[in-house]
Amino acid sequence: MANEQNLKPFQKGDPRINRKGRPKSFDALRILAQQIAHEEATAGGQPVVINGHRVTVAEAILRTWAQSKNPQLARSFIEIAFGKVPDGLDITSGGSKITVTLAGDDRD
Repeated sequence: MANEQNLKPFQKGDPRINRKGRPKSFDALRILAQQIAHEEATAGGQPVVINGHRVTVAEAILRTWAQSKNPQLARSFIEIAFGKVPDGLDITSGGSKITVTLAGDDRD
């Protein structure tokens, strides 16, 4: 069962409040990841060359994702290339009243 303490609203001095924001070390980790992403990809100690140009680590990863049979990797590739797929569901009625009855709802 979930920790029910986390279901209560924040109060003054609540230890769950993250006053310091994200750890500063994350910025350094992101910089390192970006440096690695810009490096040349290698295979067997030799640079990877596709269509006459040397491939970066980031490009190699994206090409792998683009050809993957894993739907999560394929979706991640599409979202990077074309933007995030909308998660929202628009259920407008065009101005007429919508009545929704939930199972177990005792109200009339």
